[in-house]
Amino acid sequence: MINWILALLGIMIYFMVRYAKKKDSKNFSFTFWAKDNWPEFVVSALATIALMILFTDPESKFDFSEMFSKVPYLVSLPATKVISLIAGFGNSALFYTLFRTKKK
Repeated sequence: MINWILALLGIMIYFMVRYAKKKDSKNFSFTFWAKDNWPEFVVSALATIALMILFTDPESKFDFSEMFSKVPYLVSLPATKVISLIAGFGNSALFYTLFRTKKK
């Protein structure tokens, strides 16, 4: 369950950072945000759900030990949790960029 929450947090973090970068973002308007980001949000959420189903499968195994072996202060990393957060954030970044590039 915590992996799903982390994936959702990744999506939310990405879209909140995008919203905060807008010049007129002083007063948050959910209606404006929904109109402006709905397609990107839905596609990134669906892609994240698909990845999470694959990542949380008991047969999936992640090992970052080689990748982080040279980092002296990092003893272990909860790989599935990191992957969940990255899946939410990364999918949002990917599909937001694809949609915005297509609109231009």
